Amino acid sequence: MSASSIVDAARLRRAVRALGNPPGERGWNADELADLFDLSPCHREAAVLVPFVQRRDGLSLLFTQRSEQLRQHAGQVSFPGGAVDASDAGVIEAALRETHEEIGITAAAVEPFGYLDRLDTVSGYSVTPVAAFVRGDYDLRLEAAEVEDAFEVPLEFILAPTTLRREMIHWRGRDRTIYAFDWQGRRIWGVTAAMLKNLIDRLEQAP
Repeated sequence: MSASSIVDAARLRRAVRALGNPPGERGWNADELADLFDLSPCHREAAVLVPFVQRRDGLSLLFTQRSEQLRQHAGQVSFPGGAVDASDAGVIEAALRETHEEIGITAAAVEPFGYLDRLDTVSGYSVTPVAAFVRGDYDLRLEAAEVEDAFEVPLEFILAPTTLRREMIHWRGRDRTIYAFDWQGRRIWGVTAAMLKNLIDRLEQAP
């Protein structure tokens, strides 16, 4: 079954890792980063929320546009999230806390239901994507210092076979393949697009 076939909440739940089966300590791309860039293992734990919203015509994904004033990844499209703090009970609590801090959506409006696979980044983070359903009547309150905008993209568009593409970039003296796609003038690439590629792969394997 292709990822672009009809995807509903039940199929999403089957595709992701269950809440009782969190990803391991290493990112699925850890070997690639080590081979290409001789990077040491990632030690800083982080979490993002992958927010699915049920709309009349199907599911959509909620993204944020980071502020241009940030020191890292300024202006990039991402999922809400950040580093896991010592006070967080785990990655789910960290993802919910960061989502509330960045875009104002409270934990009461969010239903975590699983995980995508852990992803390591070139900036030294090991990121766990927490898949969750978000109520369609959510109330956005953007933290202007961190988030410039928030917007939804239909899941059907993301899963279309021609949407996600491979691109070659030159980084640290090496050529590297990344994933990217465009939505209404916005470029979604890098870590966020890699998470979407992981979602697509898992959906294709889901019954």
